[in-house]
Amino acid sequence: MKQVLKYTPEFILGCYILLFLFFKHPGETWDRSINSDGKGYYAYLPAFFIYHDLTYKFVESYEEKYYPPDRSVFKEFRSQADGKTTNKCFPGLAILWLPFFLIAHLLSTFLGFPTDGYSLLYQYAISIAALFYLWLGCRFLMKMLTRSGASVKNAAFITFIIAFGTNIMYYAVVENSMSHVYSFSLITLFLFYVYRYFHDKEGKHFILSAILFGLIVLVRPTNGLILFLLPLMAWISDPGNQNPLSSILHPKSSIQHPASLPGRQAGSIKYLVAGILILILLLSLPLILWHSTTGHWLVYQYGEERFHFLHPHFLSILFSYNRGWFVYTPVALVSVIGFRHLWKENKNTFCWTLSFFVIFIYIASCWWMWYYASKCGQRIFIDLYAIVAILLLFLYQSLQKRKPLRYLLTSILLIFTGLNIFQCYQHSCFIFPATDITREIYWDSFSRLDPAAKVYLPQEAIIGRKSFFTDMEKPEGWENHYSLRGPFGFSGKHCSMIAHKHPYSVGRYETLAPLFTSPNRIIRVTAMVWSPGMKSGSTLVVEVNSDQKLSYNSFYLAPYVQADQWTRVEAAFYVLRDIPENSIAKIYFFNNTGSAPLFIDDMTIDFLSLKDEIQYTHMEGIQLPVR
Repeated sequence: MKQVLKYTPEFILGCYILLFLFFKHPGETWDRSINSDGKGYYAYLPAFFIYHDLTYKFVESYEEKYYPPDRSVFKEFRSQADGKTTNKCFPGLAILWLPFFLIAHLLSTFLGFPTDGYSLLYQYAISIAALFYLWLGCRFLMKMLTRSGASVKNAAFITFIIAFGTNIMYYAVVENSMSHVYSFSLITLFLFYVYRYFHDKEGKHFILSAILFGLIVLVRPTNGLILFLLPLMAWISDPGNQNPLSSILHPKSSIQHPASLPGRQAGSIKYLVAGILILILLLSLPLILWHSTTGHWLVYQYGEERFHFLHPHFLSILFSYNRGWFVYTPVALVSVIGFRHLWKENKNTFCWTLSFFVIFIYIASCWWMWYYASKCGQRIFIDLYAIVAILLLFLYQSLQKRKPLRYLLTSILLIFTGLNIFQCYQHSCFIFPATDITREIYWDSFSRLDPAAKVYLPQEAIIGRKSFFTDMEKPEGWENHYSLRGPFGFSGKHCSMIAHKHPYSVGRYETLAPLFTSPNRIIRVTAMVWSPGMKSGSTLVVEVNSDQKLSYNSFYLAPYVQADQWTRVEAAFYVLRDIPENSIAKIYFFNNTGSAPLFIDDMTIDFLSLKDEIQYTHMEGIQLPVR
């Protein structure tokens, strides 16, 4: 059994490959691997090796060719400094991705794929990179746990819990170009080699630790705070040392052969100098890039995005329904109990480790978007899951002589792991919406197996409303009466039916100007729909015309319509600001795919005027107008 458990990281990798095959579709425009913040991290590679352009003028080209035309997944990573363009993202991930990028480039050349940096093989290369670094992190996590006193059985179980009981699953499979699975891997390796340095006193481990620390900072600078964890690793390497800080300030010689004292000191200095020089070289890369693109050695590339240190969201980042870490990753909350064991064993180490967590959480919670637009819980703590694993180990060690409590702990962790797997599925299927998640949204989505077409619009944002409703019995003022059918309906004897032959439903055509009192305007549509036997490929359409078509938005219903039952659907669309006074909105359901017919009843159209404030002008879950 012990020999089988040694291959737990490989078992995890195999499961992740299957999850990737089921839930990720890099060939689809809406589900590319190079996406969101990953576009900025990745852009260094095509900029250097293909386009030779650090002003990133090629952005529009790849967006038009490989991503949705409505720019719903567009990510602007270009920042301006004194009129010069630079990349707001740090280059660490580009270094980690370099071998995968080069292999994809070579294969694209030989196999006839476009060698533009964004075609299919490049997308798959990034997904493979995420799975590789996930495996690498799990492999070294298990090594570190066994060296820290865990049995192979316990180390395998804790590694399994980290892999499947936390939201690292979502970010290694679905949003795999985000930085977090890579930071998890780097920090795990860093802690392992720091342990090896304190335990074995070999200079090569100091150099490896320095390289890994440099990469950690190049991926996400705030993760440099892990230096506060050096006392923890020093104590784990020598549990009898009650003052682990002394191991850091006065490490033993790194030369393990008998020699004169001056020789040992010279060897130590050699490794120390080499490690520091490598670290300086790595940390100078952003400075060199900034200077080459802007002429300045130091650039704040995040524009208006800043830390607000006087306004932390310390409790919210942990406990909020809106991506709170402990709410969506309760395994992490359980691990906190491990601090009790650390306090009993070594109070100095306890204080250093707790200080790290408090400072890290405080700084993270001061970011202008403290919830980081995360999916599937709070994403920034994924980087620290090696520490969560160590705390779980401490918790098990504290219960070593209390078997019933160990069994209870194991059961709780497995229950929370099942909950996490279920919620990762929900997020990957968009059952949890992309909007800010409130208590209502959380519990409304908690047990769903299918996504709901529902708009969660803050009521305080609405300052004006004009509504139209029809139950399809006498739809006066509405268009396309020929689509009415009966006797069959949700609330009466009639409904509107659309199929390939008659594709347009009962709809509404309205001149927009009299309906709004604010330049920030949306159209919200709600209806009951029914499709027989299979999901309909119909869409809800909102188009705005003047002398020409100004915008055309379609909301695809297939993910939401449940076969053979009436389903409530709701969608909302922003209205263009710069349109003529005589612009007309046309709202209707449309079926031209030849798919199953769709029946529509109890249709409501709300023309809503919103406060013209920044938090209401680009809300997630509401479609922007597509010209």
